[in-house]
Amino acid sequence: MKKVFVSDIGKDTDVKDYFLVEKKGIYSSRSNARYASLRLKDRSGAIEARIWDRVDELSANFERNDVVYVESKARMYQDQLQLNVTSIRKEARGLTPNEMREFYPETPSGIDKLIGDFHRITDGIKNEHLRGLFAEMKKRKEILDKFFLVPASLGVHHVAIGGLLEHSVSVAEIALRAAAFLGADPDIVIAGSFLHDVGKVEEIGLNGGTFAYSDKGRLLGHITIGITLLEELVSALDGFPPFLADVLKHIILSHHGETEWGSPKKPMCIEALVVHYIDNLDAKVAGVNEHMNNNMEDEKWSQFHKLYESRFYRIPER
Repeated sequence: MKKVFVSDIGKDTDVKDYFLVEKKGIYSSRSNARYASLRLKDRSGAIEARIWDRVDELSANFERNDVVYVESKARMYQDQLQLNVTSIRKEARGLTPNEMREFYPETPSGIDKLIGDFHRITDGIKNEHLRGLFAEMKKRKEILDKFFLVPASLGVHHVAIGGLLEHSVSVAEIALRAAAFLGADPDIVIAGSFLHDVGKVEEIGLNGGTFAYSDKGRLLGHITIGITLLEELVSALDGFPPFLADVLKHIILSHHGETEWGSPKKPMCIEALVVHYIDNLDAKVAGVNEHMNNNMEDEKWSQFHKLYESRFYRIPER
């Protein structure tokens, strides 16, 4: 779909390609002329853009979070590259998963590697019922494709293509090591690590050209959706032990840890405790790292993080 990425654009480049509209606003210049200010992005970065002519006509063609086809010329303005847009229209067709990769950064770990990790870890499960559960999950292309694609959240942690997969693999890898020290059942810990957020495959969807919470996601939340998905998978298996299904449901229900954090139950078995604390640890560390990558006040200190109510210190290299 795309041929020109933001990172390819230089001064005086003619740019005719697709971008995601990150910001859009209509303003008046000092001479009282109306113009549209845009921020366009793809997986390689973002660039400012302006519409100076036919402002109302062209601006009516699209909204923020739309994928648009742009015809423009790159120029320097106050020492920064900016696109002077002469034509812009919304791409009406929905994006395929591969096309989504052109507009969003992919998790640094790489989706292909993470998919390999997912199969390696789940194929190592010794419990025949849990091994059968993941064999059934792998047959469900509608679940697995989204599990490998969607971010883990829309603004807190693992906000990238493949973010949910990266988070789940990370929780499984760490939790498996913790289980060996703490006496937890390793197979249940693996299963809980990969299933605790599985409801996000339906909680997060596509709205235009961007990821957004689905209606179902807003109404039910990923915990409720996860329970439903697990019940569907278990119902396709003969002889799956009811107690084992209940334990996995409990891990999904309790993985946020507290009622005020969205869990209707607190963790009540060792495996649920392991998944809860590792999930919380991995999400917070990833969220802080992502915040520090883009919001540093100087070389050592980040800007204030509203959710975590703190600034964060980056230890200097020695």
